[in-house]
Amino acid sequence: MAFAAKSLEQIAPSHKQCYTAYAMISRRRFLITAGATLACGPRLLAAQANEVGGRKNLSSSSRLLLFGTDYYPDQTPESSWQQDVVAMAQMGITNVRLAEFAWALLEPQEGSFDFSWLQRCIKLLNEHEIAIIIGTPSAAPPPWLTQKYPEVLLVNDHGQTLNPGARRFTCPTNRTYRRLSARVTTEMARAFASTPGVIGWQIDNEFTLGESPRCYCRFCREGFQQWLQESYGALPPLNKAWGTVFWSQTYTDFAQIPVPLPSGAPVNPGLALDYDRYQSHANVTFLDEQLTILRQLCPTQFVTTNNVGVVDTINLRDLYRKLDFFSADNYPGFISIVMNGSDSGTSLGSDAVAPIVSFTHDAARSIKDGQPFLVMEEQVGKSGQPFFSPQPEPGQVRLWTFQAIAHGAMGINYFRWDTADFGAEEYWHGLLNHDRSHSPAFDEVQRTIRELKSLGSDVLNARYSAELALCFDPVSDWALAIQPGQPKLKYLSELLTWYGSIAASHAGVDIVDATQDLSPYKILFAPVMYVVSQEQASKIRDFVKRGGTFIAGFRLGVKDEHSRIVDAPLPGLLRDVMGVTVLDYQPIYSEKQGLRFSKSLAGRDAECHLWADILDPGQAEVLATYTGNPYAGKAATTSHSLGRGRAIYLGAHLDPADLARVLLTLIATAGVKSPLEVPAGIEVTRRRTDRDIITFVLNHTNAPQSIQIAGTSKELLTGSTRSGTVSLEPYGVCVLQSV
Repeated sequence: MAFAAKSLEQIAPSHKQCYTAYAMISRRRFLITAGATLACGPRLLAAQANEVGGRKNLSSSSRLLLFGTDYYPDQTPESSWQQDVVAMAQMGITNVRLAEFAWALLEPQEGSFDFSWLQRCIKLLNEHEIAIIIGTPSAAPPPWLTQKYPEVLLVNDHGQTLNPGARRFTCPTNRTYRRLSARVTTEMARAFASTPGVIGWQIDNEFTLGESPRCYCRFCREGFQQWLQESYGALPPLNKAWGTVFWSQTYTDFAQIPVPLPSGAPVNPGLALDYDRYQSHANVTFLDEQLTILRQLCPTQFVTTNNVGVVDTINLRDLYRKLDFFSADNYPGFISIVMNGSDSGTSLGSDAVAPIVSFTHDAARSIKDGQPFLVMEEQVGKSGQPFFSPQPEPGQVRLWTFQAIAHGAMGINYFRWDTADFGAEEYWHGLLNHDRSHSPAFDEVQRTIRELKSLGSDVLNARYSAELALCFDPVSDWALAIQPGQPKLKYLSELLTWYGSIAASHAGVDIVDATQDLSPYKILFAPVMYVVSQEQASKIRDFVKRGGTFIAGFRLGVKDEHSRIVDAPLPGLLRDVMGVTVLDYQPIYSEKQGLRFSKSLAGRDAECHLWADILDPGQAEVLATYTGNPYAGKAATTSHSLGRGRAIYLGAHLDPADLARVLLTLIATAGVKSPLEVPAGIEVTRRRTDRDIITFVLNHTNAPQSIQIAGTSKELLTGSTRSGTVSLEPYGVCVLQSV
């Protein structure tokens, strides 16, 4: 994937606003997500069931094509259902998601269930050959539940109990809440397991996406203590791993171990990191309880869940490990709000928004090791709760759709069908306005659905082509948040900055955790890989020895898996791979530290920000040195050969412009070439079928653009033949297949 510039100097300024703004976002609020015959008619979908892992299963590999919307019959007068469903069918919509926030209607009193309204709606949808994905409603419990069982309420990181009245205010550990969530899921599964038209399930909704993504209640403390006992077996190894002799914290009973609430001073980093692991585990097992029920009672229906952007409070690989595919929610407008300020009337800035959206899509695809994903919620209009996001410009909703497809999506659900005129999301515009007239994007979405169907199953399930890999490790993320070293140093901000730089290479980027197979990639990037495990170090070492290029940033290998500083010279377990030793490190505040590049990275001097690792290069080649005292002349960037590959250490924190120049130079040096030369604001990705390479060219600017292609290609959306100059309209899309 790429966001091209006419020169290297043009790349970073277009991204700098994006990454500077992102650095200001709380890591917990990052939102930052075969033709007409496959119109998802329920009878056809039922015929696509296949045997996977000893069970009947419907998944992306079944060649399901989903072009739908999110519908709320629980919020819509029943007198409007018929008109809505007919309009959906005429529009080409193939599926809807229902009921994920309807617990109060599904179970109006404890133990008393009423699915009749939902059954009527599903029957109507099925009659018009619109398939149904049902959401389990555990993200928003009814008032009777919290009134009778107030112990289910979440306690935030200040020790305050949340109040009911919105959503995501319950504890994932609480046994009562789990029991009640499992019961409503069981009753729904029994009711709809054999219902014509129902093809799948979404468990819950947007796990941990709230103001308080982790719980610190007494039930979580008990669960944490039990999890620790199962993880460590006994207290002596736990005390040793955490170093509890510090501040007299040695535990003699697991019941003594607290949760990391405010305690007068910073908590033990080992305890805090394990608590982050436990909270991830609690949410994963909460989902798994519902998944077990659905697998048993609904074996022919797929199961997924949805998330927005990079939810870094959960290990998403664990969350999705047993699910059929990843489902993402995509709202570019919220990124624009954060960057421009909530009171700004500025429209979406393509240079800043597009890279973050592409990153979230690459992350979504990579969670299931490259398997195609579904966009469960795609923005179609002004969206918001207390205030609106910008209005998408004509063509942008179509562009966002194809941006997802270009990065590996197999289908799109547009959020939402009609716009609510009550509740917290009255401002969240759907395909119909408040008066049920067509929204500005209605015709655009209808065109886009028609085009998506024309691409066919092979294209929509093709593998994404990536020569580059970017390491994203939630453990490093969590550990750095606990002890950042420099207050402005944030893991996800660094990750996005590096992504924006390497994406401009046009080579495609997978998001990996460095414990998986790295052999498909030419280069592995690891910004702020603060925690390095033995397994990760071994995989990286083998990758380099076999000919790969490993490019790592500062603060590499500082800690072990228990958040203890390693008792060896830095970069710890990767010292032999990098071929250098960290002599010292310098958090940078008001003082200045400069950087001068060697001939191989020739360019203007740069300024180092936030952090500087001072390197003893040993036998490694020095690519850059510091110019400021007290480390003037000391190595800042090095390159070390190991086996058939090399490892490059970027010890200095650079601004986006300088980082982009350095990384793109290193990418070119490693022999990675761009498939197309395109103007600034153009994104290029590739997907591979068994027979063809499909190239997506996306214009993220509001002006016409032209590109040059070699040879002759078929444009799949129009059926025309293209060669030489290819023109793109503002926010235009081109899908090319070589002939």
